[in-house]
Formats: sequence, structure tokens, C-alpha cells
Amino acid sequence: MKTEIAPRPPQGLRHPALPPRVMDPPSPHRGIAIVTLAAALACGPLAFSAEARPAHAERKQARPAATVPSAATPAKTRHARAQRRNQYARAPRLPDRPQDFRPVAIGSFAASTMFQGPPRAACLDATRRAEQIHGLPPGLLGAIALSESGMHAYAMNIGGRAVFPESPEAAAALLRAASRSRNVMAGCMQVNARLHARGETWPLDARLSADWAGGMLARWGQEHGWAEALRRWHGASTGATSRLVCRVRAKMEVTHPGSELFGDYNCNTGRGDRTRRNGEVHFNNAHGETI
Repeated sequence: MKTEIAPRPPQGLRHPALPPRVMDPPSPHRGIAIVTLAAALACGPLAFSAEARPAHAERKQARPAATVPSAATPAKTRHARAQRRNQYARAPRLPDRPQDFRPVAIGSFAASTMFQGPPRAACLDATRRAEQIHGLPPGLLGAIALSESGMHAYAMNIGGRAVFPESPEAAAALLRAASRSRNVMAGCMQVNARLHARGETWPLDARLSADWAGGMLARWGQEHGWAEALRRWHGASTGATSRLVCRVRAKMEVTHPGSELFGDYNCNTGRGDRTRRNGEVHFNNAHGETI
């Protein structure tokens, strides 16, 4: 049986079975819009001047700025912070000589083991010595060491994994073998070995590490205050300053009882007691190794 196929309509004509297409009459505004767009593209970015977008500018200016109500902060705390800012605003800025704080290369790590000894005792001795040399508040550097490394001269954090080698040779081997793609915090003061040591092992020397940290903290403390020095040392945001200060203040109750360095900060008592007890364990271990 043959199947008849209907002939295809000529090109450009509609099938006779379909209703006729109703075309909209040409709009005069369409031609104006096309001409305007072509002129803008031809002129380039100059065509889109500030006069062409006044509404956007008005909306941007009308947006209210974020403000913090003054009643949210107690008046006593605001007054104490203002006093600290005024006190350190008048302090003269120290000369920009960062090379003064970088330890001088002394050769192999084994050559500096004369300053070491038991790792926690070495860290305690180094922090006390650096506090005297750089004029730091008593107990401040020791409290930072307790917070950073548990007062352990060879402590390292390699890519988020904490290790506590018991010998300088083992610590140096781990530091050298660590992948260059991993961040490494090393030594008594947890110096960023990738950024500051650059392949050297001096952060594992307790005295070099404490001297370097003491110089930096002394400079920041004289210029900006001790709370800001702590924030800069930890590389934290401004909002984390109170948390860092309270943690170090709890450790200072162990390294220098009765210190009033950060007495104007309102810290959580329960959390401070836990932090202090943790610091007491490491401090007693370090003190026991020196006897």
C-alpha cells in the first residue's frame, strides 16, 4: 500500500492548516532604543557617566552606616580603653630596624645545645632571661610560652599535629623533614618556622626563640600597649584581643602571682581557673627540671 506524503510548503510560507500569524505593528520606541545602545557602545565607558546613574548613587548614599550603641559597653570599660589609647599614643615610635630582632646565624643546631638542657627547664630559663633583657613585665613571656607550647623548648605544631620531641636532635630532624607545604610552629615561643626561620632550626633554641620574641613584644608593647602586642604576636583579629588577654592573664597568675598587668579586663572566672590549673602543671614540671 502506498502512503501519500503531503507536499512541503514553500520556504517562508506557513502551512495552510495553521492560522495566519498576527504580527505586531513596529514600535517607534524600539528603533530609538537600538540607536541609543549603538551610540553607547561606540562611545565606550565614557557613555556611562555619573549623570547616567543618579539613582544608584542616591541609594548608596542613603544606606545607613552600621553603628554600635554606646550603652552596650560599660562606661568603666570604655574609660579604661580610652586611657590605654591615650597612654600609648604619646609614646615615641621605635626605629624600623627589624633585623635587630632576627637571631644571628650561629651554625648548626648542635652548637647551641649549651643553652638547652631539659626542654621545659630551658624554656623557663630563657623566658626569664629575655624578660630582664628587654624590660618586659615580669612573667609575661613565661605566660605566653605556657600558652603557646606548654613551656617546652622543642614543641612543634606541624600542619596541625602537635609533637613534643625530648631531644634537640630529634626536634631538628622533624623540622627539616617537614613538608614545605605545611605550616610549622616551632619551639618555646612557637615561632613560625616557615616564615621567620626559612630552613634554619634556631626556633628550637630556647634562648634564641625567647630573645627574638622578647624584642618584638617589647617594641609592640611600648608603641601600642601590651594587649595589642599579644594580639599581634598571635596574629589574631581585633575581636579576639580580650580572649587572648584573659588566657595569658590566667597563666601569669602562675608565672608571676599578683600581677596587675591586665587587671582592667573582665575575664570569665571559671574559664580562667581551668587555664591557670593547666598552666600550673607545665610550670611545676619546668621548675622541677631546674632543681
